[in-house]
Amino acid sequence: MMPRTSLFEHWQNFVPLSNSISAINDPHLRQAINAMAPSLVWIKRGFFTSGNTINRAYAELVGPDGMLKHGQFRCGLYWQLAQTYYPKHRHNANELYHIFSGNALWQTGDEDFILRESGSSFEHLKGIDHATQTLEHDMLAFWAWRGGDLSFDSYTMDSIIAD
Repeated sequence: MMPRTSLFEHWQNFVPLSNSISAINDPHLRQAINAMAPSLVWIKRGFFTSGNTINRAYAELVGPDGMLKHGQFRCGLYWQLAQTYYPKHRHNANELYHIFSGNALWQTGDEDFILRESGSSFEHLKGIDHATQTLEHDMLAFWAWRGGDLSFDSYTMDSIIAD
């Protein structure tokens, strides 16, 4: 018998992934992520749009807080709603991304934003500011932290300046 969970518990874990999953080009990857999606525990970081919209979240698959415990790296899935800005932030671990679906503008330091499309892989070095602006579609990516401090103690983020 499956354990009973409340509707509230399901709502807390809800991230609207269907469009992101259906946009994954690789059918095997699409099938695998679709199969594991109901088991993922999503951490929602901040609200940068009006109302109660969930606009970005991550699920840690492997790492200190992951489904599979590991002390030397973290990795998982990262989702960001279309037309959402994730302000400059930094941490003391190198961070790798591989975009499964969608696209976004990514900034490193004070450089210009660069368009990163589905299939792109790139890395942000530890301690370097980086920011993300999604465009017309939600984005789903693989992320990994490695090297340096894997705790979230070093994570800091700039605040959004209101217009």
